[in-house]
Amino acid sequence: MAGEPILIVDDTPINLKLTRILLANEGYKVQTAASAEEALEMLRGYHPRLILADIQLPGMDGLEMTRRVKSDQQTRDITVVALTAYAMKGDEERAREAGCDGYITKPIDTRTLGLRIREYLDRSAPPTAETPSVAGALGGDLAGTDMNTLRRRFLSEGEEVVRRLLADLDGAFHAPDAAKVVHQWVGAGSLLGYNAIGRISRELVGLLAERPIDAAEVRQSLTNLAFAFSCQREALELPVPQPLIDALAGKCVAIVGLPVNDAQRLAATLDRATARPLISSVLPIDPSVPPCDVVVLKTGIPGAYTGGLPTVFVGRREDLFSLDVSRQLLFLHNAWHAEEALVRISLAVARPLPTPGPPLPVPSSVLVAADDASLVALVGKALENAGIACGAVPDGNAALENLRHGTVGALVLDAGIRGLDYSQVLSTLRSETLGVRVFLLASRHQASEILHGVALGAGDFLFKPFSPLELVARLKRLMH
Repeated sequence: MAGEPILIVDDTPINLKLTRILLANEGYKVQTAASAEEALEMLRGYHPRLILADIQLPGMDGLEMTRRVKSDQQTRDITVVALTAYAMKGDEERAREAGCDGYITKPIDTRTLGLRIREYLDRSAPPTAETPSVAGALGGDLAGTDMNTLRRRFLSEGEEVVRRLLADLDGAFHAPDAAKVVHQWVGAGSLLGYNAIGRISRELVGLLAERPIDAAEVRQSLTNLAFAFSCQREALELPVPQPLIDALAGKCVAIVGLPVNDAQRLAATLDRATARPLISSVLPIDPSVPPCDVVVLKTGIPGAYTGGLPTVFVGRREDLFSLDVSRQLLFLHNAWHAEEALVRISLAVARPLPTPGPPLPVPSSVLVAADDASLVALVGKALENAGIACGAVPDGNAALENLRHGTVGALVLDAGIRGLDYSQVLSTLRSETLGVRVFLLASRHQASEILHGVALGAGDFLFKPFSPLELVARLKRLMH
């Protein structure tokens, strides 16, 4: 049943705070400790049902703490679940030998953590998960502005530390100390919704554990991590373009079925656009709340029915192909950025969407129109790996000339292209009815250009930097 007391033991303040709120949203009564010594002291007058403890604690580690808990007659009945940033051979065996009842590897999957805790608490009963109420789903004392403050601090401090570690690689670099720092980001990145930061940090912890370390591999991993921190920080700090505020101001947006941290991050993003986010775990939404204008729905929820409301779907790349192509513009990949989410939700509110036309002949080639050589190379390589023929032109005039006389099925168009700009290219394509699908690429500050491009007939878009795999998936869906 809900309400069981849980003790979280972790030396990273942000991990403690976010894990506490994640489990509090599931109905548990949560206490925290920043060290094994503090946890043992608390257990003199506090008896939780379960302890969730990081193995890599300063001073006494989590395994030694577990041995003491299990050797004490007063506390041996407490379930202990170990947390670790990376799974090394023998780690789970050592955790079991120390007395741990379970073992979870970071980054924590926020979608299933509550369910796994329930399974550990009640092995004899079928796993159940408490459904958070609509009113309480924003997470106690860590919603809205406070969450944004935490994210800004995490990203700015993380970026600074990574750049310092990169500089130290050429001099006084101490791998064990670096691993302790990076270890903190494995859980915190995931809990804050920055899964790429959590994933790269976990890989880096593994590299730093090798002896001797591979300096080139560590440098590349640190560089990737610096880029991830920088991209997310810039996205958080960018002002919301006025057209998005105009489209979303006062609109009620139901967020349904997303993991708690993703739902909170999206709610904070919508707050910036003066929309009214409403988090729920199920459909239909509580009838006592005001009617919603649009639904953001996690794919794969059994029996989900949105009652005809415009819906933005969130899921894996594979889920894109289960949707009708006319709804492609309303699909968000799990690893979404704030600006992309706002644009796709704005498009849902502004219905109707343009229809892409009949399927193109297969195979069909793609033309890339961009004057950035690195962008052309990235897109070209991704399409080549996917078996899609590809050509490239450096400006809008050359793109139109090629489309008029070629057999191109789709155009990847950079919104910053020189010569004829993106809007002139799109307007000409529409007036000449060339039947070419257009995929628009834009910088984060070009949300207005994306909205204008879609109005002129662009079938889909991505913001830079983007995942080449997502670009290929979206292009394939757009063309077929």
